[in-house]
Amino acid sequence: MLFGTSGTVLARSPDSATALGVGAVRLAIGGPLLLIVARFGGARMDRLAGLRATVIGGGLGVAAFQVLYFTATTRTGVALGTVITIGSGPVFSGVIQSAISRVTPTGAWVAGTAISIAGVTTLALSGDRSAVDAVGVLAALGAGLGWASFATLSKRQIEQGLDSTLSLGAMFTAAAVIVAPVMVLEPMGWLATPRGLAVAIYLGAFTLTVAYALYGRALRVLPAPTVITLTLLEPVTASLLASIVLHERITPVGWVGIGAVLVGLVITARGATVPIDDTHLGQHADGAATFARQRARR
Repeated sequence: MLFGTSGTVLARSPDSATALGVGAVRLAIGGPLLLIVARFGGARMDRLAGLRATVIGGGLGVAAFQVLYFTATTRTGVALGTVITIGSGPVFSGVIQSAISRVTPTGAWVAGTAISIAGVTTLALSGDRSAVDAVGVLAALGAGLGWASFATLSKRQIEQGLDSTLSLGAMFTAAAVIVAPVMVLEPMGWLATPRGLAVAIYLGAFTLTVAYALYGRALRVLPAPTVITLTLLEPVTASLLASIVLHERITPVGWVGIGAVLVGLVITARGATVPIDDTHLGQHADGAATFARQRARR
């Protein structure tokens, strides 16, 4: 749900702020904060020494997700870019999970995920549509793969005994370093304004640090495909906030989509009966959909 607040907050950001610039700042604030939280929580920082490869790999996954998702929404429209990214993430995660563990996803996960994806698709396509762009579609698929990849790698680290907050903090900090050049290329003057600073702090501290600390806790006890499917609640939260705070209208078809997502999540959650020490793997599409719609209207 915290993920879903991003779009509404971004819609209230200064006019000069760009999606890529805000995303880079969010990583620069949230990643190191996660590491600080992990350190004060008693996590052993030295455990990262033997996990450099997966930390870097996860950082690349986070960076790919962030950059490709914004590219997709820019090129092929918010609705289609969002639905492909969010819809493909759980599918990629299920495939990766099956390939690694050689365990077929449960029937409850398959049914719940299918219903939720159908609901997200209905919700996303119930609004404005734009022309399909091949590069945009590929970027959205790449974003979904990046999401599933870093979640899977984080889950593997957690299974090896690494603290979940430390795992995600290391990956997001690595991603912050990877995308740092964006802050040189994008206009960043908005950060010097009180509103811009407030937006940056909220997005970094709450939609990344707090949200991913909770997300990591889920990864400890749930399979990654289940965790990713449950984050399909994000577009529902974003849509409801857009309706209440930004006065965007949700069509009757959109409400049907929201209902389908909730039904699918209940089915998925009820089927996720994994013992605490037998975890299998674990993110978001930011609420950039609302942000892009508001930016377009401006």
